[in-house]
Parts: sequence; C-alpha cells; structure tokens
Amino acid sequence: MARPHGGNNLALIPGPQAPPAPPGEDRPSGGLRVVWWLMGIVLLGALVRGLYLAWPYLDSDIAVVGLMARHALNGDFYALYWGNHYGGSLEPIIAAGVFAIFGSGPRALNFTAVLISLSYLPLLYLLGKEIIGRRAGLAAALLAALGPYMLVAYSVVARGLHVEMLPLGALLLWLTVLLLKAGPAGPGQTAILLAWGLTAGVGVWTNPLFVYFLPPTLFLLLYSAPRLLIMPRFWLMGLAALLGAAPLIYHNWLTMGGTLHYMEIPRPNSGIPANLYFLLRHGLPAVVGATWFKKSWLLPGLGPALALAAGLSLAWALWRWGGDLVKRLGRKPETSGGEVLLLTLGCVAYVFCAVGGADSGSFRYLLALYILWPLVAALAWDCLRRRGGLWAGLGWAFLALVAGGSLWGTVAFSPFNHAGQRAVANAMGPEQKALTSALREMGIRYAYVNDYWMGMKGTFLADEEVILLPFDHERHPPYKEALLRAPRFAVVMLGESNAKVTRQSLATVGASYREKRVQPGWHVFYDFEPPQRKLALVDTRPWSLRGGEGAAMWDRDAATRLTWPQRPGSGPTLDLGGKVEKVCQVLIFPGRAGLLPRELKVLGSSDGERWRELARAQPYLPFHWSAERLNLSLRSPWQEIRFAPVALRYLRLEQTGQARGDWAINELLVGRLARTEPPASPVLAAQTLAKTTWGLDQIWAPPTLRAWLPPPMRVGPATRHRPAWLPPYLYAMELMPGDEPLSVAVEGEMAPAAAQALSRAGYAASEQPLQGWVLLQAQPGPLTRPLYWAGLLPLAVGKNKTGD
Repeated sequence: MARPHGGNNLALIPGPQAPPAPPGEDRPSGGLRVVWWLMGIVLLGALVRGLYLAWPYLDSDIAVVGLMARHALNGDFYALYWGNHYGGSLEPIIAAGVFAIFGSGPRALNFTAVLISLSYLPLLYLLGKEIIGRRAGLAAALLAALGPYMLVAYSVVARGLHVEMLPLGALLLWLTVLLLKAGPAGPGQTAILLAWGLTAGVGVWTNPLFVYFLPPTLFLLLYSAPRLLIMPRFWLMGLAALLGAAPLIYHNWLTMGGTLHYMEIPRPNSGIPANLYFLLRHGLPAVVGATWFKKSWLLPGLGPALALAAGLSLAWALWRWGGDLVKRLGRKPETSGGEVLLLTLGCVAYVFCAVGGADSGSFRYLLALYILWPLVAALAWDCLRRRGGLWAGLGWAFLALVAGGSLWGTVAFSPFNHAGQRAVANAMGPEQKALTSALREMGIRYAYVNDYWMGMKGTFLADEEVILLPFDHERHPPYKEALLRAPRFAVVMLGESNAKVTRQSLATVGASYREKRVQPGWHVFYDFEPPQRKLALVDTRPWSLRGGEGAAMWDRDAATRLTWPQRPGSGPTLDLGGKVEKVCQVLIFPGRAGLLPRELKVLGSSDGERWRELARAQPYLPFHWSAERLNLSLRSPWQEIRFAPVALRYLRLEQTGQARGDWAINELLVGRLARTEPPASPVLAAQTLAKTTWGLDQIWAPPTLRAWLPPPMRVGPATRHRPAWLPPYLYAMELMPGDEPLSVAVEGEMAPAAAQALSRAGYAASEQPLQGWVLLQAQPGPLTRPLYWAGLLPLAVGKNKTGD
C-alpha cells in the first residue's frame, strides 16, 4: 500500500478537523519551484550569517579547529578535538577543504560553520515536508534561515562539535520518519537503515549530545517492527553505526576507555528541578528568540508577545504530536511522524536536566532544539492557514511575528549593528599581532602565556610560526614537547601586575633572565639561566617537626599531607636532626597548584632561636628546574625555592600572604650543594636510554627528558577511572599502572627519593646510573600499592591489596 504523504494526514490526528490541502500543495509539478525556493532560503540564510562573518569572531576554542584543519592539510588527522575525549574532527576536516580553496584565516574558518549550518536548511525542509507538508517545510527552513540570534550566533563560529548536530540530527529524524511510514522491516528499506546507522555513528563521534536523538528514534523503530531485531538489515545498520563512530572507538582503544573515564568525572549539577526551571524560564525564551540569552527581552513588547505565541504553538504541537504518539503506541497505522519530534523533545529536556546543562552556564546544550522549534512554528502557521478566513490571517501574523522577531534579534545583535559585538570580534587582534611580530624578531618560536584564551588564538593568527602555550590548558601535547626541546622559549605576561608576580616567581627559583616590553602591555621573559649548582637531597631519616608529627611531608606518599590556613604566620618548623652544610633548595609539592601558599617566607636557624630570612617565595607560578631547564606544570606543581647556601639545622616555612582556604605540603624536599655529577643534557640521556633499553621499554620520566625520548618509549598521564580512595587534591590521570614492572628515569638528585617511594609502594628497584640521570627498573612485590606520577618522580599513593 502506498504510504500517505504527511500533508494529507489531518484526518488522522485528534482535534478539530482542518480542510484539505489547497490544490497543488503536493503536486509533483511543484518540485522545481521547491528547489528554487530552497535555493533562495539558503541564499537568505547566507546573507544573514554574512552580517557576522564580515567581523569573524575568534577565540582559542575556535582556533583549535583551525589548527587541526591546517594539520589535516598536511596529512595529520586527529580522531577528536585536541585535548578532549569527545568531539569528533568532522568540522576540522571540512575546514581543511575550505582552507585549500580560500586559504586559512578566521573568516575562512568560520565560513566552515556557516556551510554546515546552511546544509541543515534543506534537511529541515525534508523533515517538515514529511511530517506536516511541503509549505510548512519551506516555512520551517525560512525561519531557521533568519534566526533567532542564538541559532545564528552558533552557526558562524567553528567550535568543532556544536553546529554539526543540526544537519546530522535533522537527517537522522527524517530517515526515522521515512522508515516508520514505510515500515523498517518492509521491503526496500535496507539502504535507509544503513544510512540511519552511519548517521547515528557519525553523530555520536561528532558530539556526545547526539544521544538526544538516539533513544527516541531507536525505540520507535523497534516498537513499530520488533522483528527487526532478528533481521540481518538491523545488524548491518549496527555495523554502519560502528563505522561512523570508528574514530571515537579507535581513540578509546588507544586511551583505554578515555571517553568513558571522562564521563565519570563529577560535574556541577543542581538537580533536575533546578535545571528544568532554567530550561523553562531562560532556555526556551532564548531558543525562540524572545530574549537575548538571560540578559533581557528582545524588545519590551515584542519579546513577551513572541514568548506567548511560542508557548501556544508548542502546546498545539504537543497535542497534535501527542495524538501521533498515542496512535503509534496503539499500533495504528498512518501517523504523520510527529511522534518522532515529540519523543525527541522529551529526550532533549530530560538529558539537559539530568546532566546539569543549566549548571554549565552555556546555552549550547539547547542547540538541538533548532531542529524542533522551526517545525513547531511551521505547524501552528500551517494549521491556521488551512482554516482560512480570520484564522489564516492570524497564522500569517504569527509567522510574521516569529520571522520578524528572529530577524530583528539577529540583525540587532550582529557585529554589523552592535558596536559591542564588533569590539568582541576584534578583541586582542592587533595586540597579538604585535606580540607575535616581536617574538619572531627575537628568534623565539615557543612561549608560555598565562591565559588559555590567548594561547591557541595567538598560535592560529601567527600561522604557527609562533606557538603560544597556556600554563593551565595543554590542548596539544606535541606543542609542549616541542617547547621543551626548543633551545629558547619565553614566558609572556600581559600587564604590569602579572609581570610583577612573574619577576617574583622567577626570583623564587633563582633564575637569571632577560625581559622585553612589547606594546601595548606585553612583558616577554626569556633566556632563563639556572643557578649553576650541583645539588643533593638532604637525608630525611633524622627529620622531625617541631610541635607535632610531620612524617606526612617526607614519607614519599602523595596522599598524606599537612595543611595550614592561608593566613600570616602559619606553616611548619622543621628540624633536620643536625646541622647541615650548604642548604640552598626547598621543593614543595602540594598536590594541586591552588594549594600552594600565597606568599611564603623561608627562615633558617642553627639553634632554633635566632632566625635568618633566606628567601621570600611567590608561588604564583610554580616554577622548578629540571635538567637545568625552567619547567612549569600546574598538574604536577613543584614549587622550587632557591637561596644562597647556608649551614642550618632548623628550617621554617612561614606564610606571609592571606587568602581563603588552606595551603598544603604533600611532599617536601630539601637540597644542599654537593659534588655530584651534573645531569646530562636530556638529548644525550634520551639517546643513552634508547640504547640501554633497545627502545623497547616505556619510560616514566620528567617532561624535559620525556620530550626527547622516541615516541614509542614515552609514557605519561592518561584519563582513567577515578578510584574512590584517591583524594580530591590528586589527579586520576597521574596514576601509574599497578602490578606490572616499571621503568622510571629521574635526575641523580631525585634518585634517593624515587627509590624510597618505590620501596614504600612495595616495588623492588634496581638503579642504573646514566650520566647524571638514574634509570630505576622496578618489579612489583606481593603487596604493591598504587603509584602516582608527580612530574619529577613517582610517589606512593593509596593502599595495598590487604588495605594497609
């Protein structure tokens, strides 16, 4: 039996009957006119988005897509968005094609997002045509071409995983409706099922929020044809889905389930009721264009009117599509397909509230609603239009209200019309050009910056001739490894206040350096030199803490610690057990950078009565030396403090600043001058390690050495399951594999502490000197404990199998 068209199913839905479609509504001869209409709508959508594209917005998240696209042009493809365990690289691949034609730059990059968003307009038409009718499909596409502001704003920025959900989601819903009307188990549906599976797989790879569409569509397919489960076409559909999601599957194979472990990380969630309130109070008004996000009504009169009209149209859609769902559940034939949209709407609302979408502070989780809202509005217009007379006039007034409100908001808040938006689009552009130009002249390609939103953006604008790495967000590890191998690098700060604390931080580690000011307010620190001293750690066995038990600070266990309030005068007084000559170094490991003291005074004494100030530390940036190279890691924040050699027995660390919360010491190392062999250069040490182990071992090593190891020998942090016993101030990704042999390379100074940590964790380790470095090859014992990689050395953590 031929399936009826969606536009002729009005008699099958509850509610007052509408008259039949006007003559010619669905005639085949109108197909060419539809093509012209669609071309015009797409062109209109391009013109509207061009109001934004003329002033292309760029931040570091967008720049990552551009950098990935450039790498793709050179044959370097990545499964997922840099630094993430989710978010496929579909958009960077498309952007690579755009770059090949138009060249790379912010405008060409965001043009990629525009192309993707425009591709969803014909698909929206097809979905609307199948469920409501041809004219309603065109109306839905027209409304989506015009706005609202939030839709257009996300359609003109290449953020890598958001705008793709529109064409992929619309395609999946359209395929689902086709299958339901023809019967997924019926003849000739295998190709559509394969397309459904491939679309589902690509969608999950591209954005995990594609789960919005999967439960409702899969449920309806299986409910309508339960025997589909035992048919080969269903399993072919599953294989197609696996093929579409293959890059995501491959990534998880490489990372031992990195995506699953990432999803286990707890996130803020105020609960379903609070998120539902946000959705109804702020989310839906912004989606329909009645408000400018949470800031204000679109217009004092227009915004509330649009919100009211949208609410009424949504109520009508729920009634109409609810009737379709009742028929589907009753296994009655010939529904319009509205049940697909109804269940998808419910799934979007539930998932948004369950995952805490409101708590993210972003509206991007609601972008999928732009597949549904234009169809809701088109359904209301179409039903009113078909009634004729005054009802038809009301329908056209409604359509004009929605279209006009969307267009007005889109234009009003575009850079074309809004000075604030133009300023945002141009923010820091000239300043970053001045910085990259200065770094080029200085012969420096790699630099740390203190703000993530400067890093990848500046790197993209500089065509990767200069690489700017944020301290706290390493999106692309090869950049960091290249910085560690570079003969020169810089630390860049913006503003005098940031420069001041950087000088203090560099003074804390005893660094000599050069500084250059670059207009309008950049400070470039470079050519860092360490204190030329050979160090050895002071033996911890005779240590004690004055006034308490202090072994937690030197037990080589990352989980044990002492804490003090962040207020002046707090801190430990350490008795080294006897007078120690030439003490000149203190290393503090607090677990997390936020647990460092705000300001610290280091005092020394020979008798515990008369104190001498040795150093004042500013741990704003936890610098430390590794292989005589300045190093920084906020995930393994060792704060090194250097001072002139002095003989002492007592050492006091005294907080002088003030802040909220506590500061902590998980591990404390004290160094002295010694006639030990200085570390070999990382290059030579890496070559020696490769020869010693035949390049077959994976070596845990400090970043400065790891960067020079052959890639197969590198091992390091990875996203993994967070065990319940791991304290919140430690990172799950720094846990080392347990119950297996380990190879660890550390500087000679750190070897005693590393050996002590391995022994505490139940490992038997042999030591092999390597020109100032030491290779420890550790074998697990019967009662091994987990190990934690603390950047410079391993530390024990957790309990052994017996719970001790």
